[in-house]
Formats: sequence, C-alpha cells, structure tokens
Amino acid sequence: MGVPRRAGDPAELRKSLKPLLEKRRRARINASLRQLKGLILPLLGRESSHYSKLEKADILEMTVRFLRELPASYRAAPMTRGALRAGQPSPPLLGSPIQCFHL
Repeated sequence: MGVPRRAGDPAELRKSLKPLLEKRRRARINASLRQLKGLILPLLGRESSHYSKLEKADILEMTVRFLRELPASYRAAPMTRGALRAGQPSPPLLGSPIQCFHL
C-alpha cells in the first residue's frame, strides 16, 4: 500500500493541473490551425465554405506545399526589423522560414 500524500504535495498538484494545461495547449493549437486555414485557402484560390471540415494534417500539408511552390524571388527577399519599424514597403515573404519567427 502507498504512503498517503499531503494535500499540498507538488506531485498531486501537477497531476490535477495536467488535464487543464493539456486542454489549453490543444485550444491554442486549434486556434492557430483555424487562422492558418483562413490564410492559406484564399492564397490557394479555394473557397473556405467548401473546405470547412479539413483535417489538421491537410491544413499543414497545404501550407507546406504552398510555401515550397513559391517562386524563388519571394523566398529569397530579405526583410529586416528596421524596415518593418520604419514603415517601408517590404517583400511579400521573409528570406527563410526561421526569419518568420524573429520579427
């Protein structure tokens, strides 16, 4: 038989918070996927109403395919933080996927 745990035991607290944290994490993922779907479908020339039940994997695959098929001139155009702050016109996309996350 196990040793009884105290009410304030950190292990018990983690155990009770885990489902709540997981629910929040899934909600964030789903919200981001909805936004991505709303962005990618118009770029692909598809109407959202016909694609209301896309699976998460489908949304991600469509996005990857779209990004891979971009002309090299769009992918290679560098963008700097300074240009964004100064309000200067910027290229449509950043030079590399990593730069997308460093704005």
